[in-house]
Amino acid sequence: MNRPHYAWLVCLGGALTLLSTVGLGVNVFAVYQPEIIALRHFTNAQGSLITTVRSLFILIALLTVNRVCARLGLRRSMTLGVVLIALSCFCFGAARAFWQYCVAAAFTGLGYCYGGMVPLSLLIGRWFRLRRNLALGLASAGSGVASIAASPLLAHVMEKQGLQAAFWWEGAVLIVLAAAVWLLVRSDPAQLGLEPLGGAAPKTDAPHSGSSSGPPAYLAAMAAGFLIGGVGGPGFSHLTVHYATLGYAPLFLAGLVSASGVCICVGKVLCGQIYDRWGAAAGDSYCYLGVMAGTALCCLPAGEGPLLPVLAVGFFSLGLPISAVSPSVWAADLAGPGDFPRAVQAINLAYTVGVILFGPVPGLLADRTGSYVPAYLLFAALLTLAIVLVRMAYVRANRQKV
Repeated sequence: MNRPHYAWLVCLGGALTLLSTVGLGVNVFAVYQPEIIALRHFTNAQGSLITTVRSLFILIALLTVNRVCARLGLRRSMTLGVVLIALSCFCFGAARAFWQYCVAAAFTGLGYCYGGMVPLSLLIGRWFRLRRNLALGLASAGSGVASIAASPLLAHVMEKQGLQAAFWWEGAVLIVLAAAVWLLVRSDPAQLGLEPLGGAAPKTDAPHSGSSSGPPAYLAAMAAGFLIGGVGGPGFSHLTVHYATLGYAPLFLAGLVSASGVCICVGKVLCGQIYDRWGAAAGDSYCYLGVMAGTALCCLPAGEGPLLPVLAVGFFSLGLPISAVSPSVWAADLAGPGDFPRAVQAINLAYTVGVILFGPVPGLLADRTGSYVPAYLLFAALLTLAIVLVRMAYVRANRQKV
C-alpha cells in the first residue's frame, strides 16, 4: 500500500496555520467584539476601528511578506505568524483602554499576514502540481474549523470566567499550535528529497505558466480584490454585531459563528473542487451567489426567530472563499510566467486596502441610521461590481490567447 505523499501533511500544517491566524486570530474575534463593546462601553465606531487597526497592520505586513518569506523561509514565517497571534491574545486579555485594544489588534494583523494566505498559496504552489486548488481549499478551511470548535468554547469561558480568561486560554492553545506547525511544514519538497505531488516543480513558484494577460487584467483583479475587501472583511466580521443589535443572545451569536465555521470549511473545499473541475467562471459564480444570498438575507427584517440569521450567516460563509481561495486562482490564471508570488501579494494587498477603507463604514452607518442594513446593501453592490471586473479580465485574457 502506497504511503500518502508528504504534501498532504504539509497541507495539514497549512490548515493548522490558517486555523490559528485566520480562524482564531480574526474570525473568532466576532465572538469577542460585542462583549468588548459592551464591557468597555465603546461606540460601534470604536468597535469597528479595532478591526480597522488590525487591517492596517495586515496592509503594512503585506508590503514585506514576500521578502520575509524569502529570508526566513515559509516554515519560519508561518510559525512566526501563529506566535504573533498568541501574543495578541495575551495583549487583548490584559487590555483595558481603547488604545491597548488597538495595540493587540496590531499584533493580530502582523500574525494574520505572515501566517496567512500569501505564504500558504506559495507553500501549496511548491508542493502541489495536481489538485492544487483542492489542497488550497482544504488548507484554508482550517480557518473554519476554529469557528466550529472554538466559538462555543470561548463563549462558555467568557460566561463562566470572563473575557480575560477566554483570551488567555486561547493564547495558550495557540502556542501549542505553533509547535505543531513547525513540526509539519517544510518550505520546499527538496528539503526532504521529494518532488511535488504530480511531478517535478517548474523553475518558478507559479502553479502553471498562466496567460500573459498584461497590466489591464492584472489591475482588474486587484480592483476586484479591493472591492471584495469590504465584503469579506467588515461584511463578515460585523454579522454577529448586526444580529446583536437586533437583540439576539450572546450564546446564540456564538452558535452562529460556530455554524459559519462549518459552512466556511464546506465552502472552501467545495470551491476548490469547482475551480479544479470546471474553471474560474464556475468557481466565481458559486462564491458570488453564496455571498449575495447571505447579504440579501441580512437586509431583511429578522423578527425574533433564529431561521433568518442562520440562513444569512450560512450562505455568506459558504461563499466566503471569494476572499481566500479565489484571489490565488485569479493570480495563477491572470499573471504572467513567474509572476505568481507578486500577483498573490498584490491582490491580497488590494484586498486589505479595501478592508481598511471599508472597515469603519458599518459602524459609522449604524451609528447614523441605527441599523447595519445600509452597510449590507453597499456590500451587495461592491460584490457585484467586483465579479464584473474579474469576468472582464478573463474575457480580455482569453482574447489575447487567440
